[in-house]
Amino acid sequence: MKRPNESPVLVMDALGIASKVASANEFELISLADKLDDQYHNFKLRLPNSIVIDTKKNIFGSQEFSSLRMNDMFIVFSQKQLPDFRLRYMVSAAILYQQLLTLGFIPRGALGNGLVLQRNDMILGNGFIDAYMSAEKRGRHFKDICAVQLSYNFFKAVDNTEHSYRLLCWYEGRFFLNPIALKDPDIGDFDRDKVMDCLISSGANSQKLRATEKFLENYEDYDQAMKPESKSRELTGWSP
Repeated sequence: MKRPNESPVLVMDALGIASKVASANEFELISLADKLDDQYHNFKLRLPNSIVIDTKKNIFGSQEFSSLRMNDMFIVFSQKQLPDFRLRYMVSAAILYQQLLTLGFIPRGALGNGLVLQRNDMILGNGFIDAYMSAEKRGRHFKDICAVQLSYNFFKAVDNTEHSYRLLCWYEGRFFLNPIALKDPDIGDFDRDKVMDCLISSGANSQKLRATEKFLENYEDYDQAMKPESKSRELTGWSP
């Protein structure tokens, strides 16, 4: 019998799918389902498992990282402890975020940490709830930001290394993944303009566009956090 274990958890939504489904005809619905299937397949290929076998219809491997899909939500968790645990999760989350953007989806997600238990297609535990609440139940100042937020439980478990912190940014009292820190060779360089262009092309509404643009213009990245006047260092007490 599987037992619960402590794990980071990534929850990522592809926003806007519900409205597309509601207005889709028969052929558009099939096309949308195919697109989600392809994206989930490609995402599973990107998970940093040590052994990956792609049959084109399914993916098998060593399963250091497990995944589930609930309609338009991707969930990633692990069933055993791994070295560089949180760093690997931050890299995977950043890749998925950029993939979803370039494929015409509107991504919003979170990284949590805690107990998880998987049985068949069900996942339970406060680790999943931690990530789900940080993605889906954000306060009004953060709910329209199309980015990946870190829960407090995840952040306090992040290794105190430059490599880890360079993937993060601080915005109005919350830590997020820096959406442009990672350079995926298959996708190319990402900058603030590209994030906004992708969101506009994906049909993001005005609230999401305004909130994400404000976030991109005002977050504090690692280089800014290294300066003496850093807001994140002042409020959190962190020092390099």
